[in-house]
Amino acid sequence: MFYKKVCLPLAVCAIAACSKSGKDADKNTDPVDLNSISITIEGNVNRKIESRGQDVNVGLLKFTRTTLEGFGVGSIVFDNNTDAKTAVNTGLMKIELQEKGEQQGTATGSLIAENGNSQMDYSGMAYFLYYDTDPDQKNSKTYLTLTEVKDTAGLLKLSGRFRYNAAYSPSPLSEPCVKEGLANAGRIPMYNPDLCGAQKVKVSGTFTIYLDKVMQQ
Repeated sequence: MFYKKVCLPLAVCAIAACSKSGKDADKNTDPVDLNSISITIEGNVNRKIESRGQDVNVGLLKFTRTTLEGFGVGSIVFDNNTDAKTAVNTGLMKIELQEKGEQQGTATGSLIAENGNSQMDYSGMAYFLYYDTDPDQKNSKTYLTLTEVKDTAGLLKLSGRFRYNAAYSPSPLSEPCVKEGLANAGRIPMYNPDLCGAQKVKVSGTFTIYLDKVMQQ
């Protein structure tokens, strides 16, 4: 069992097998067997995702006694009838391992909705460009709350919830879209979403993951 290191919290790596529900782990339990995530997507995409075991993606760069660095969590699901794929990833560059309310950072969440030859990539950065009226990007960031931090034998159990906004932007931008943005330089948000063809989603979810404390530094 291993956790692959990643370069960014949103570049989440899969570390899974199948789930055994949310029971506390003993020392012989493979942590990925216990992982679970529940995701709700609303807006231009409406979908509920429930994943366990190998279908829960977890990534991290560093695991200490007090923090996780480069942390990401999410899931990818496929529709066998239509070949559609939905991928949700979020995380923070640094999380304090405390039940201390919402934590935030510069990282944003993402959503990829793929159907045949069509792919729509949603991101927090695009949300800032088209929808966020706050200059500090407060509506474009990921917000994550740890609701349980618990030692279970050789594993650390983490339960939490997250929320973020994300938007899709067509590429390349149309000439009217660019001209209107230039004519309103300094405006927040920068672009007119209706003129530019942008779309938005709201993503929220809960998760429970188990980390092997042998990785702790």
